[in-house]
Order: sequence, then C-alpha cells, then structure tokens
Amino acid sequence: MAGGPGKIISLSNSGSLPRFCTCIPFALLWGGLLIVVVCASLSQSCFYVLTAVLSIFTMSYSFDMSISSLIGAWRMRKATAEDWHGKLEGIFKQQPEFEDVMHIVIIPNYKEDEQMMLRSLEYIAASPMAKHSIKVVLAMEAREGASGTEKAERLIALTKHQFADIFATFHPANLPGDLTGKSSNTQWAYRQTLNRYSKDLSQRDISRVLLSVADADTLWHPQYFSALSYTALRMPVEQRCWSFFQAPMLLFRNLESAPAITRVTGYATLLFELAGLTNQTIAPAFCYSSYSMTLAMANNPLVDGWDRDVIAEDHHMFCKCFFASIRGAVVSQNELHRAPIAKVEPIYVPSTAFLVESDGYISSCHARFQQACRHSQGVAELSYTCLQYISLIRECGFFKLSWSAHVGSLAILYKMTAVHMVNQVEAFAVILATSFAIPSLLRWLLAGGFSQLVDKVAAEGIAAALGQQSFDGVARWSIFSIFGTISPVLVLMICTSYVVVSDLLEGKLTRRRSEKVDAKEDVDVSRDVQGFVGKTMNFGGKLKTLSSICFDYISWAHCTLIFYGLLPVMISTTKLMCNGQKCEYIVAAKPKQV
Repeated sequence: MAGGPGKIISLSNSGSLPRFCTCIPFALLWGGLLIVVVCASLSQSCFYVLTAVLSIFTMSYSFDMSISSLIGAWRMRKATAEDWHGKLEGIFKQQPEFEDVMHIVIIPNYKEDEQMMLRSLEYIAASPMAKHSIKVVLAMEAREGASGTEKAERLIALTKHQFADIFATFHPANLPGDLTGKSSNTQWAYRQTLNRYSKDLSQRDISRVLLSVADADTLWHPQYFSALSYTALRMPVEQRCWSFFQAPMLLFRNLESAPAITRVTGYATLLFELAGLTNQTIAPAFCYSSYSMTLAMANNPLVDGWDRDVIAEDHHMFCKCFFASIRGAVVSQNELHRAPIAKVEPIYVPSTAFLVESDGYISSCHARFQQACRHSQGVAELSYTCLQYISLIRECGFFKLSWSAHVGSLAILYKMTAVHMVNQVEAFAVILATSFAIPSLLRWLLAGGFSQLVDKVAAEGIAAALGQQSFDGVARWSIFSIFGTISPVLVLMICTSYVVVSDLLEGKLTRRRSEKVDAKEDVDVSRDVQGFVGKTMNFGGKLKTLSSICFDYISWAHCTLIFYGLLPVMISTTKLMCNGQKCEYIVAAKPKQV
C-alpha cells in the first residue's frame, strides 16, 4: 500500500497524476535523445561539448562505482572468512531469547528446471540453521498445471527432512488485479504463509522473523542465514524493522559457457550491485533478485506485502517500504529526522546465479535481450517513485517533511535517472560522435594530417601539437571520441571483475569454513559449495582469466550498451507511456546442465 491502510498508491490507479508519472521516463529518455540529435544537426561544436559533458558525468559515475565495487570485493573476501554461525551462537549465549529467530524463504518459480531447484534447496539446507529455523515456501504457479504440482511434491519429499518445514503454494491464474510475474506470485505465497503459521507467528516477536525471497537458481552461501541473523539481531529493533538485507549477487555460475556479450552484462551487474551495497553516501542501494527483510516490515499496514500489479518486485518493494517508513513516522508523529528510513544493509557473503543461456549462441543472445527488456521495465519504478514522492508532499506538505525524507527521495530519483536515462543518452551520443568522427578522421588522414601531427609532436611535444590551431578540430575530437573510452575507469572495472571472478573460481568466496570434527582436529572442507573447482590457479590460469575479461570488455562493452541497454530502455519507456504497467513477464532461459 505505502499510502496508508486501505489506500493503495499505484501507477495502475486512474487519474491524471499516475498517467503523468508514467510519461516521465519517456520524456526524459526520448527528450535527451532528441536534444543530442538537434545539437548534432545544428552545431557540431555544441554537439561535441554536450557529448563531453555527458561523458564526464558517466565517467565520474563509473569511477565512483569502480572504486566502491573494488572495496566491496575486498569486504566479500573478508566476510567469507568469518565464522558467522559461531558469532551468532555467541549472541544466543548472551541473549537466549534470540534463539527463536525464524527464517521463511519464498522461492517464486514458473516452469523452472527441477534439478536446478533441487540444488538451490540443497544449498539452503547447507545452512547450520536449516533444520530448526528455516521454513521454505515453494511459490508455484497454478498455470503450470499437473507437472508443477508433481514437481513440487517430489522436491518436498526429497528435502523435507532438511528443513524446519517446507510446503508449496499455487498462485491461481487470472486473478483480478494480478500482473503475471514474480511479485504477484510472491504476494500469494506470502499470504498463504501467514495463514499456515498464524498461530506460531502470533506468539513471536515478528522483528525476529526474517523473510527471504529467492530466485529459483540462487545458491545462497551456507553462512548467509547465520550472517543475516547475526546482523539483524545486533540492530536496534526499530532499525531492524525497516531494514532490507542483501547479499552480492554473482551471476557467474555459467560464466564460461555464456556468450561473451552476455558475460559483460554479468560484470556490469556485479559492479553496479556491489558498488551500491558498499557506498550508499549519495544514493541508496536497492534490493536485487534475492533479498531478505523482517516480517515486521512486510506485515506493516503501510506495506501489506508485495504489490500484485508490478514486474520489478525487488526495486519496487524497496521503494514502497521507503515511503512507508516516512509515512509511518508521520502517522506516529515521530520526529522524522530521528525515525529510521528503510534502507538496505549489505550481507557480504555472496550468492551465485546463472546468466541467461539458451540452446546455441544466437538463441542465448536473444534470450538475454528478452531479459534485458523485462529488466528495463524497471523504469516504471522511476514513475512510481515520482508518484509516491508527489503524493507524500500533497498529503503532508513540503515543509513538514524532514530534510532526510526529501534527500532520500531525490537520491532514489537521481540513481534511477542516471542508470536508465543519462547513461543511455550518453551511449547514444558517443555512438553518434564516433559515426561523425570516422569520415572526418579519414579525410584528415588522406590530407596528410597524421604525418603533420607526428612532425609537430616531435618538434613541440604532444600537448602543444594537439593545441595548435592548424590541427583540424574535428580530427582532434575524432581521436578523443574513438580512443577516449579506453580510460582508467575501464582498467578499474577490469580489475574488480578479475578479483571477484578469480576469487570465485578459486573457491575463496564459496568454500565452506574449516569445520571441527572433534575437539583436537580441524579439517579444512575444501570442496566448493557452489559449483566451482575451488583450486588455486597457477600463473597461466590467472593470465587466461584476466585476458578473457579484458577481451570481453574491449570487444563487447559498446554492443552491450546498445543491445542490452539503450534499445530495451527505448522500448520499455514507450510501452510504459502507452500501456502503463501492463507487460509480459518472460522467464529467463537457464542452462540445462546445472
């Protein structure tokens, strides 16, 4: 709800304000593209200046992201070396009442591979908390038919002895108000879960009941639920009640078999999500893919679970709870600068999942494009944030809201605009600049410009030569446009990607900790827990991994920006303006060998 009990704030609502908000992403993106085209048509100098400004912003954003993600990679390595369950048991000894901590894991799925889901369940069961504290909900779709029911029954039969409880729910098809997808399925499973455990939950402190939503291919780290419990229980209750918890998502389970252009999207996701968790100074982190929260927040009357009319349930749930936390402070007449605002707390033990992969190279690329279009439907969250912020101002008054409420709302809008709009406009401008640059550069080369430049550099130095009026301005911009993308930022991105990928391949991020077999002996359980060999690479192996990452970035980064970034966002903003949130949810293809 996020608008008060009985009042749902949704882009699906009738009225001029929701309609206006659905047009905002289209206006920002297509308006930006139009400005670039107009500048290119009227004045090349103006166009190059605009391109330079956009590039400077993107480079600054990327530099911050690269540094933050590198710090995050170091924190991941450190976190996976911790004995989180041992630390949790220390809390239990000090405060025995905390031993009633309970985990409910909801796994929304539709036509997913049974063996893949079984493996995901096995890794949840690898948690030391599984048998006494973790309850699993298989959120099936009824439209999958008898095969889905039978699959759920087999999975439950194979794993029920490993959990405190496991059961399945079946989301009915064509429910009024439901948009087919992960969010509506999660809400149905959530409601069924409350019914099943109503007696038990009524006797518990629901701030110590932790809900986790997982994609069907997510492999949680065995220490995740212990680290989650430890982090949550150490928080003040009020802060815990308005906190999400997010592990870094590493989409590298099929790193070697996925097409190179798809691997680049995996690197980009790693950098973006890890940086967002590490550095929330300017803009908050969002929930992504698989995340956790307290039942106290999900069950708050201002939240009331997941919305049934959205696609991007992870980002949407964060935005919904963010504004609910502000409204909660207003309703309770708390001082807003003291009341906690919903935020994401990082849990640096990573989870792994698949990149999109189908049968064959072309079909895999097409499947990734379909997923990119679905992910780009997340631009609706920019519209939703605008709707929530405007509605909040209308309800409470601009000056009655705290500075932190305004700054937090604008920070969300800034991050969404930067990612979905500015970066795409900049990519378009650079492509256009390069297309202008190549003919100009060829003319300059044919006119003997390069030999003249070499002579000037030899005689006067490179700085003086590039500043000469005789050096053709278009040629100078051409060189900068073509070679300017090979920058220190790209080097930092490659470094972070290499550190994480090599740590993953060597098992440093996923290997179990040493487990005590008896009081006298520690045995290192070196087998990898998420599908990687876990063997230290020699120099040749490290060089091969680094070379592969460099090649992927240099060869495919620009294609990735166009085909998995710019084009999907152009399509999604247009559909959002024309059709609202109504769109098709396509399940991403996964490799059959799991």
